[in-house]
Amino acid sequence: MLQMADFQNKLLLGDEDKKQGFWVQDDVHLAHVVSPLFASFQIPAMTEGTKKAFDQLQLPMSQFVMKLSDGRIYQQTIPYPGDVHARIEAHKKAVKPLLPVLKQRLLDYVEAEFLPFYAALDRSTQTIGTLDEARRQVLALHAFYERAWQLHFEIVMPRTSLSMALEQLYSQLTGDSQSTYVYELLTGVMNKTLETDRGLWKLAQAAHDTPEVKTLLLETPVHDLARRLAESEEGRAFLTRVQSFLDEYGYRTSNSHEFVDETWVENPVHALSIIVSYLQKEYDFDAHFAQIVCERESKAQAVLDKMPEGEAKERFVLLYQWALDSWGLDEDHHFYIDAMLPAKSRLFLLRVGELLVQAGALADRNDIFYLYLDELLSLLDEPTSVESLIESRKTAYQEQKSAKAVPFYGTPPQIDGDDPVLERVFGTKQAVVDETKQSFSGYAASQGSYTGTVKVVRGPEEFAKVQKGDVLVCRTTTPPWTVLFSLVGAVVTDAGGILSHAGTVAREYKLPSVVGTKVATSVLRDGDTVTVDGTNGVVHFGRE
Repeated sequence: MLQMADFQNKLLLGDEDKKQGFWVQDDVHLAHVVSPLFASFQIPAMTEGTKKAFDQLQLPMSQFVMKLSDGRIYQQTIPYPGDVHARIEAHKKAVKPLLPVLKQRLLDYVEAEFLPFYAALDRSTQTIGTLDEARRQVLALHAFYERAWQLHFEIVMPRTSLSMALEQLYSQLTGDSQSTYVYELLTGVMNKTLETDRGLWKLAQAAHDTPEVKTLLLETPVHDLARRLAESEEGRAFLTRVQSFLDEYGYRTSNSHEFVDETWVENPVHALSIIVSYLQKEYDFDAHFAQIVCERESKAQAVLDKMPEGEAKERFVLLYQWALDSWGLDEDHHFYIDAMLPAKSRLFLLRVGELLVQAGALADRNDIFYLYLDELLSLLDEPTSVESLIESRKTAYQEQKSAKAVPFYGTPPQIDGDDPVLERVFGTKQAVVDETKQSFSGYAASQGSYTGTVKVVRGPEEFAKVQKGDVLVCRTTTPPWTVLFSLVGAVVTDAGGILSHAGTVAREYKLPSVVGTKVATSVLRDGDTVTVDGTNGVVHFGRE
């Protein structure tokens, strides 16, 4: 049962917490400032969800504990209190039967739990009419959030075990110390992010074949496109196709983990802007993807030909097939959980906001996101105006967005060597800048070398400044950023490891990429000329 007593204090990272633990701000998944209401859902969901999931999988850690400080979410990892070596063996035993069916487990959970809940939430969004009904559904949503994040970790964590096992066998059989080359053999696997990109590209192709629509898209300011398209029969037909696409792929926002941001399905301008960018460049998604598949198959065969015959090679072939089958899992779970859950929740909560506007508690339905959950439930019980509170929260939210995040609180624990799992996803190297050689290093996420002009992109609102052949430099990327991957020549990020979103998708688009540099957005600025060495994980910079 959800306890409301002292709810906000339990969310907040206090001075005593900072003294007693080590808290890290996750700049890969939750780099942005979050609203009070989103924090009220996400923090308990991840804290309690990881506790249940880690116990289910017998992981050698107890849980992640999440807390809020200055608008950002910080994470503490709680170690397993018992015999760690015995726990690791128990984990291997628990995960072993899951490895052949990782992708199917996700799809089973999506069909059995996620889609039915989303359908029920959609019905509530359309039909809910009283504050009492809203209160019950808000509590049901909060409970589902915890269940969703338990399943999130039960679904994604076993794939890491598979990846590590595949790396170890690869090095053992080939003698190649660069075990991460194995991820070059896992490109060309369709997933929901690539499906979304392909759908937008096909809409651009359809627009290209309709002269009136093409002219409108290329000559009309993006913010006015929906209105102009609606003025003609061909334009309306195209908008209908766009809306059909959004009904399936539009439950996402620029940050994924947030309620404040407008979803694609609410406003076609997000999809239309990407369609316009596809119209402005020569690009064939299907041809490119077919080439990636062909090259992956050729590389895989070359690796297998070098391996000595025997039981170990047979084991590698089996693990490799399981990895191929499940490789879309990362982007697919994000589509159904990380992106769709907050998007569907946002639309429902906006309806609750409308009820509170009608009751005189809020001035605008969007104000609901600046309440903590306990405050929202109190308003649903006894609606009273909270206009001054909302204004102060909005001011604080904007100030927090402008402030530089504190990367961690507390004393880092002494660990013998880097954890390869954390390193692959989050990137744990310290920043290394060589001013003499004018270079800095990170993780070699996608092979190749490219020289081009830097564009530092802080968020989707700056996508328009990126031109064909530019080098994309950013803190991190999420699936909505992939529209830029077919345009740029290379990718450099501050955050993440080779299995972060930026690294994984860069390999799909054959873009040289260096990730987890920590310093790229600080050292580089728009107009700089850089050479991105994605094979060795080094960025060489100069000034225009």
